[in-house]
Amino acid sequence: MWFPRFEERGPLTTTELEALRSLNAAFQTAQHEWQSAATLWDRLDNASDVAELHETQTAFQFHQEAVLEIARGATAYERHAALTAWQYSAAAVVLGVTVLQRLAEAKPPLDDATIQELCQEPTLGRLHQALAVPVADLLPERPSVIPNEREDTARRWAQVRDGVDHAIKLVLEIAADQDAAHPRTLDEAAGCLLTEHCPPHTDPVYQDVLEPLSRLAEEVPLGILRIIDKG
Repeated sequence: MWFPRFEERGPLTTTELEALRSLNAAFQTAQHEWQSAATLWDRLDNASDVAELHETQTAFQFHQEAVLEIARGATAYERHAALTAWQYSAAAVVLGVTVLQRLAEAKPPLDDATIQELCQEPTLGRLHQALAVPVADLLPERPSVIPNEREDTARRWAQVRDGVDHAIKLVLEIAADQDAAHPRTLDEAAGCLLTEHCPPHTDPVYQDVLEPLSRLAEEVPLGILRIIDKG
């Protein structure tokens, strides 16, 4: 999705605009790389099935070995790209929602230090807080454009928020399975960064939530533009 065009003289400060634009490009690039890596892994998985079928009756297993060797690297790259996409998607949502809310409520611009902080990967709990902001109620209504748009927006944001809740619980479960000293409570898990608690030997903590989170990250700048246009 394209990043909307903003008037440089509008209510966004230059720092806010540049940060939003940079995060948008970052997570979209990472998202595309993750999707490409997932496609590559699927192709290698199919190739492995073919190799196994062809080499069942022979002592030479070089085809399977080659496919598996490449697949190991593809798996690691897919996880790396996904975690990078998560890092920047989550930051884009937190910064975007903060800017959107301050515009909707006519609050002063964010200072540079705050913007720099919001550009970093948020904890799961901080992301949950951003997803709990009633974005649907802050956006100007457009009943003639999309019927029930406000209800649909609220539902989608709630679904992603539930996904983050699930991720917090998974972080806690992984720590318990590994007998890790931290985190031991849901509050501690909420204070974690997902990228630091998604071990390569476990199912991805971000599974089922990364894609819808990225879609919200794409939508937030459009919501900001709607508020500015209403003006």
